[in-house]
Amino acid sequence: MDFSIVTEVINNISGWMKHSINEIVLSMVATLLVIYGNSLLLFIKQQIGSLKLFLRITLFVAFCAFGFTFLTAIVTPYLSEQLARIDSLWLPFIIVATYYLIGLSAQRKGLL
Repeated sequence: MDFSIVTEVINNISGWMKHSINEIVLSMVATLLVIYGNSLLLFIKQQIGSLKLFLRITLFVAFCAFGFTFLTAIVTPYLSEQLARIDSLWLPFIIVATYYLIGLSAQRKGLL
């Protein structure tokens, strides 16, 4: 049985995905921050809870403004680089599986 047509289709899909790999990974990271962001914020609240109000608010805003941005800016290029190294035949399956794992995480956190 000849699988050349299937391989060609998968390679075309991989080409589209590799062209947009940064956006795909950014959407994954953003979704993970939505799912786990509240847990991170609760941890930060516990760490800064005993500080004075002004300092507590300043640190909280700084973490929200710069912490999430820093996480996104560091994790996205790293994951993009890792996904770009994956063989074209496996890339679509790994990306779809990753989105399903993210969906399972959302389900476990009660977001779905």
